[in-house]
Amino acid sequence: MNDQDEVKKEVSVYSKKQIEIANLDTQKSLPDLTQAKKHFVPLSIEYWTPVAEGEEKLVYIHSVGVHEVPDMDTGEIKSLECVMMLEKQGDVVKRFINAGRVLVGNIKDAIVRGEIIEGTTLTPVAITYLGKKQNRSNARISNIWQIIPLINNKKSEA
Repeated sequence: MNDQDEVKKEVSVYSKKQIEIANLDTQKSLPDLTQAKKHFVPLSIEYWTPVAEGEEKLVYIHSVGVHEVPDMDTGEIKSLECVMMLEKQGDVVKRFINAGRVLVGNIKDAIVRGEIIEGTTLTPVAITYLGKKQNRSNARISNIWQIIPLINNKKSEA
């Protein structure tokens, strides 16, 4: 078992008993973390807003779920369905979300069809922002995306 496997095992779901024992209210002191291993995926999440047509991310799809996102016009916090992506930038892994309805809908459909297996490294994709397009059914403008599966010939370290 390598270090990553050990970290993944530690981050798994805990039993109710384990949570009770670890409750901060019952602790006399905190465990020493100087020898703890860091998980490679951060808890922090950035919102991806593409700036220019052709902007692309090579990502793994973590999940589709509801996230608290500030409204760009009012600053009000709203609960929006978002796609969460993991992107490796050099030696750093970053988490991004995007709440674009077209992107979220296409990713959800691909998950239902089995074309994307969320939460795994099995089905990486290239997501490219293609710009904005006027909707035919209403007066709104939607972002347009291209989502292409990636074939990774290099074996994963899992």
